Amino acid sequence: MTDHIDNDNLAIEARHLVKRYGDLTVLDDISLGVAEGKVVSIIGSSGSGKSTLLRCMNLLERPDRGELAIAGEAIRFRHDADGHNIGLDRRQLQRLRARVSMVFQQFNLWPHLTVLGNVIEAPMRVRGLRRREAVAIGEHYLDRVGLADKRDQYPAYLSGGQQQRVAIARALAMEPRVLLFDEPTSALDPELVSEVLSVIRGLAEEGRTMLLVTHEMRFARDVSHQVVFLHQGLIEETGTPSEVFENAASERCRQFVTSVA
Repeated sequence: MTDHIDNDNLAIEARHLVKRYGDLTVLDDISLGVAEGKVVSIIGSSGSGKSTLLRCMNLLERPDRGELAIAGEAIRFRHDADGHNIGLDRRQLQRLRARVSMVFQQFNLWPHLTVLGNVIEAPMRVRGLRRREAVAIGEHYLDRVGLADKRDQYPAYLSGGQQQRVAIARALAMEPRVLLFDEPTSALDPELVSEVLSVIRGLAEEGRTMLLVTHEMRFARDVSHQVVFLHQGLIEETGTPSEVFENAASERCRQFVTSVA
């Protein structure tokens, strides 16, 4: 892969990614692109490799083989004699991570920081913003997720849904090219799920570029431009929501969609 990808329309692109843990192959030759302004949902059973793929996209995990580009810029992996990815350019890593923000299953908020403190920490440390500028951006995105009035509270005093919305505001405050969501509602009580999905739906309607791992099938059908079904580390099916949910060629995909509908 060259230092620039010709298809500038892709916000993030993976080519032939392989990820192994010992003898276990978790991702097996995965190629996937997310176009600017599009929402791609990844579905599949537990253990299919969904979260690992997302973590490779954000370089929290280093793929053993394959290529990755963010905003048209190729990741410069160092390789050993067998072609395995063994390292990264640290300066490039920090720069590209600022273009991709991730919202996790668990909220991962700093308990000793206020809501606003959690949101402005990364913009100041990673983007190098002055506190006044970071606060203005943080307040804007807290208002966007409906939590402007909670800016001075601490995470322990918020509901799970509120904490996840703070996590979304924190991701947005980095003003990334692409947002990654790793089952953002899986740790929530059922009555709190809708408030988080409502925020994500609004972001989709704004034209945000998002890659979403979710078990909320109806939501994936409604907001996605593309749905990817993973099975045992392979892309078993991909297409529009109607193609995947109604006309899948893969028998396993049809069985999965039917079982969770």
